[in-house]
Amino acid sequence: MQGFKGKFVKGSEPESVYWKRRAIVAGAVLVLVLLVVLVVSALGGGEEEPEAKADAAQNERQPPSASATVNRPYIRETQAEEPRESPSPTVPPVEACAAEDLMLQVVAAFNEARSGAEVPVSVLVASGAETVCTVDLREVAVELVAGADVVYSTAHCETPQGEKVELSGGAGQTVEFTVDGLASEEACAGARRELPAGEYELRARLGDAVSAPTSLSLT
Repeated sequence: MQGFKGKFVKGSEPESVYWKRRAIVAGAVLVLVLLVVLVVSALGGGEEEPEAKADAAQNERQPPSASATVNRPYIRETQAEEPRESPSPTVPPVEACAAEDLMLQVVAAFNEARSGAEVPVSVLVASGAETVCTVDLREVAVELVAGADVVYSTAHCETPQGEKVELSGGAGQTVEFTVDGLASEEACAGARRELPAGEYELRARLGDAVSAPTSLSLT
């Protein structure tokens, strides 16, 4: 050790003090190096190997894809039914009045008139049936009869008047006419002429129902 004196040791303190200082510095450097190594090892050990990452990814639960088929219990959708309206009761149609139940009455404004003059006539139509029945007043006609011949009828040339009505229990409807005293034929065919003076019967007709006649004298 004598050969190192004066080369590496300087100062006035003993040589042993300098060696102790060197030893402390060397130890501190060694400790620092060990700490660096430990830190690097800790950081490097935190990263997993690619194979380990792949295995971990496979073990993780994968969310189902949009195209994946999922088995679910089938639940049939039921729609609330709309309340059904209760059908209205069917009302049977009212039948036409039978001829035997009809009662017709004809009334002339005059019992005597000049041939060719207009005579107002009223016809009352009633039903003797207990149940309601219908009658078409447009089918009512006034006839002027000479013997067995119908020489005039409102059904020949005049436009039918009235409407379909319901009758029952003796209730009636009135239809108004004007008898002009001129001869007529069906469909208003031929020339109309004044009827000769004489006694005629005036009656009302509705189908097969005929009123009792009343007398009309033409002069």
